[in-house]
This record gives sequence, structure tokens and C-alpha cells, in this order.
Amino acid sequence: MPVDKRSVVTAVLCAVAALGASAAVAELAPPPEATAPARAKAAQPSLSATAPSRSHAPKPQLSSPPGITLPPAVTPPPGGPAAFTGALFTNGLDSDHFCTATVVHSPGRNLIVTAGHCLLAGDQADGTAVFAPAYANDTAPYGTWKIEKVFEDDRWAEGTDDDYDLAFATLAPDAQGRSIEDVTGAAVLDTSGRAGEEVTVTGYPADRKIPRTCTATAVRESATQQRFDCADFPGGTSGSAWIARDGKIVGILTGGETDDVSTSTILGEYASSLYTKATTKATTSH
Repeated sequence: MPVDKRSVVTAVLCAVAALGASAAVAELAPPPEATAPARAKAAQPSLSATAPSRSHAPKPQLSSPPGITLPPAVTPPPGGPAAFTGALFTNGLDSDHFCTATVVHSPGRNLIVTAGHCLLAGDQADGTAVFAPAYANDTAPYGTWKIEKVFEDDRWAEGTDDDYDLAFATLAPDAQGRSIEDVTGAAVLDTSGRAGEEVTVTGYPADRKIPRTCTATAVRESATQQRFDCADFPGGTSGSAWIARDGKIVGILTGGETDDVSTSTILGEYASSLYTKATTKATTSH
């Protein structure tokens, strides 16, 4: 059933599966040996009052499903090439996960990218939402990372214009003072407006403890939107990065007509400007 983004109470995530070529642009590090993996206890059915999430329902529905046979989704191994992709939780691993995010390369080495409808713009000093890279089966092999500040285009933050449904968020250092990118590596963001090419997408369905990933060819639907047709990408996969064959992020999952159809904005000038704003603020604030 179509869902209006303005009324969504919990959107879900998508963790990014890197292609074989992604090793050229991502530096991956193993989990710290001295740190025990964080484990979830029991899922909380309700959203924390202080969490910045905008939704906990199925991903926003945007386009019509095509009449084609879809490639099946598979489960990637946790802690593998997609160590920089993970789930967003409302209040640690003992709460609900509601969206997917990916560590994106930045000067401050502390930035993630997700869908705009997953988070609220602004400082998150009082928030409790965390990012768990490579989360799977109640385990966060790289720990959890607190969200500090969220950056969105005003056309989304104030007008919920689907063409600008994108967000960047800075993460606080861990207890050892390390930045997220130094631990998990990152994917490079491409804002040249690419579309219509093969991409791999990994997301976290809200009702499961493992991610789903699929590779298919994206289709440009308009000057501002592209579509990805792959089975089983339900609510919770919002925010998943679309990784091209060269390992770069060329889209972010924002919606879809059904679980088998997903959409993204075209990452062009607006995405470049928002990235610059996020990285500039993140660098000057530390």
C-alpha cells in the first residue's frame, strides 16, 4: 500500500553491498580485537521519543512496478566487503532498526549518507539514534556510533520534495577516539548525475536481523529520479546506497511502488552542495 513520506513514522534501512570493484575505493579494517561485539537483547516495539527518525513504516511508495521478472535478493556475509554499510537504530541494539546508512568518504572521516526521510535535520545532542555498521543477527562487529548532526537540503527538510530526499550525518568518535571511516572504510560519493547502469544495493528490512542485497540495472525515469527493480526490498531498506561497478555511490534508496521496486533521486548538483555543506561543517566543528 502506498505510504506518504510526510506520514511515515519509521523508515527502514539498507546496508550497502560493495561490488568486487569496490575495493579500489574503500579501505576496510577488521573489528577491533579488544572490543567485544555489541549484542541486541529484545526489540522494542515503539520509537524512542528522543530519536531523530522520521519513520518506522514501509519505504515511501513512488513509482509504478514494471512487468518484468526480478532478480532474487540474497544475504551478504556480515563484516565482509560491506563493512561500511549498516542499520540505524532508535536507541542502541536493544531497540528497533529503522533505516539503512553507509559510511561515505569525507575529509573528517566521520560521515554517513542515508535518505532524508530517515532522520530529522539539525543537532542530535539529545538524540539516541546510533549507526551499527555490518549489523547482523543481533551483533554489531564494529560497535555502534552515535549520530551528532544531520544535514538535509531545505527543499526536503522544509518542503518534503521527493527530488531532494537525501541526508548526511556526522558520527561521534568511539570510546577510543577513532572516526568511523578509520574502522570500517568508506565508499566514495559520485554526484555527477549517473543513472541507468548496473548497481548493487543492500538494505535492512525492519522485520529482520540480516540485510538483503541484489544487483540489477537501474533505469532513469526522469531528470531527477531513477528506478531499481529487485525482489524483496521492503520497509526498512530506505537509505540504502546504490553502488556502481566502480564501487562509487550513485544513488540512495528513497522509495518504491512495491517491495520489488525501489527509487532514488539522481545525485547531481544538489547532492554535491549538500555534501560540501556537511563536510565543511563537520571539519570546522572538530
